[in-house]
Amino acid sequence: MSVVATSVFLLFALIVLGFILGKRNIIHKESIPDFSNLVLKVTMPVTVFCSIIEQDRSQLVAYGVQTFVSIIALHLCALVVGLILVRVAKVQDLDQGVWIYCMLFSNNGFMGIPLALSVFDGKGMFLMALGNVVGNFLIFSVGIKLLTWKYPIKEKLNFRKMVLNNINIAVVLGLLVCVLQIQLPDILSQLLAYLSNITSGLSMLVVGLSISRLPVKAVFQDKKMLILTATRLLIFPLLILGLIRILPVHLDETLENVLILTAALPVSSAQSMITEQYGTNTTGAGRSVFMTTLFSVITVPLIMMIAFA
Repeated sequence: MSVVATSVFLLFALIVLGFILGKRNIIHKESIPDFSNLVLKVTMPVTVFCSIIEQDRSQLVAYGVQTFVSIIALHLCALVVGLILVRVAKVQDLDQGVWIYCMLFSNNGFMGIPLALSVFDGKGMFLMALGNVVGNFLIFSVGIKLLTWKYPIKEKLNFRKMVLNNINIAVVLGLLVCVLQIQLPDILSQLLAYLSNITSGLSMLVVGLSISRLPVKAVFQDKKMLILTATRLLIFPLLILGLIRILPVHLDETLENVLILTAALPVSSAQSMITEQYGTNTTGAGRSVFMTTLFSVITVPLIMMIAFA
């Protein structure tokens, strides 16, 4: 238990450090997209690849089926909670898509994968990466529809974005290497290990840097956003934790913990980019990302401590 708490708190301390570095302009805001691209397009895919090739290939199919089914069930629960929430909170029409999106999609990439690696080792990261494949597919299909919902936009689904991204490609390549038992040259393995080792810390720093760019005062003026934040970071993960404990379905223990972590994470930052691209609710998207990421520094360690209690 102490190891889990220490791992989580150390990573979130890096978020705070990133926030300070950004606020004091030690790292300029113009550099943040470059750090983000380095993580998403290079180090994180390498880390996912390395975590997969270390798995026991005899368990890949079982893990894959359990993970895909569980993640889809998790999204269905989130959808139900989101639909109820927008009615109970009497959310305005043009904000409803953002609220439901926030319930559906966690920040699996920037935060989930490095946290799973730090807390649950390679197996946890492998399962989180598999779940991220489902999440990516849904973000660029259901997610786009939600973020353009009730706006005069008719957008065709971009199947290339749904499938061809570096994380998904790393998953496929890792599975091929694992199943075919391909032996990588030692020098390549060492290079990949070096790149993989910097992912967790760099990801958390980038999250903190991203938060530092947002106008804190303006974000806290939206009182309803506190309702969304509390539901996303506390009520929903506790609901998922309760369901996992009472349902008569036995899942792999690490998978159960990964599902709880996924439910406890702040919202996916991809929504900010999507709303910018389509000119929809950029304000609501930015506020939700800021609020949930900020408070997750407290709530994620709390939820995981409850889960391990």
